Amino acid sequence: MIDIHAHLCFGDYDLDMDYVLSRCREELAAVIVGTARYDEGVKALELSKKHPGFLFPTIGFHPVEGGNDPNDPEKIIHLITENAENIVGVGEVGLDYHWEKDKKKRESQKEIFSKFIDISVKIKKPLVIHSWGAEKECFEMIRNSGLQAVFHCFSGSRELAKEIASSGFYISVSTMVLFSKNIRKIAKDMPIERLLLETDSPFLSPNKEQDPRNYPWNIKLSAAKIAEIRGTTANEILEMAKENAVKIFGLQKL
Repeated sequence: MIDIHAHLCFGDYDLDMDYVLSRCREELAAVIVGTARYDEGVKALELSKKHPGFLFPTIGFHPVEGGNDPNDPEKIIHLITENAENIVGVGEVGLDYHWEKDKKKRESQKEIFSKFIDISVKIKKPLVIHSWGAEKECFEMIRNSGLQAVFHCFSGSRELAKEIASSGFYISVSTMVLFSKNIRKIAKDMPIERLLLETDSPFLSPNKEQDPRNYPWNIKLSAAKIAEIRGTTANEILEMAKENAVKIFGLQKL
């Protein structure tokens, strides 16, 4: 199984990274290490070099939390360009209208997102899209780009999810499927060939009372819930999601 979006380079794992990675290797075929800031991207590149063939980084810029330096997007674009052969995608990048209400700042987000769309086209790598509260806007910006794209941790409407899938893009279902009726409806509807699984670790823990952190191996919990909803087996969900991840991120050796 493959977790297609885990922030393993967050400080949450600094004290027990060896244990977390050891457990990941026991249970998963690979982990896509998502990033949202410059320093996180640098760490992900370093970590993936230590674990070739198992950890695969994507480099991105969070639309709200990417950093206080106005030059951060340009620094990250340079980091992407310099490491195009060492990454499997551009992201997470996109729009966030959930937290950002200011119209001018939303327009600035669009301008920055456009730059990342362009670099994704240039280096021919898929986009991993953050679209909280702006799912439709993100879809409109990339629908005719010719790119492959993943709507990471998708929480938009059921109808839009269907439209995204029918346009050839992928929907990544997070561990939110364990506690969100909307996500369960999306998971039920989604064509299996457009479905991916992620944890967004360390966020979205399915057992917050026991452990506030999430972990990549928890995608098996999501798979079990999706299998229940769809009337199939968890193994089938995990295998199809893995095949889809291998295809979009070019992980042919797995």
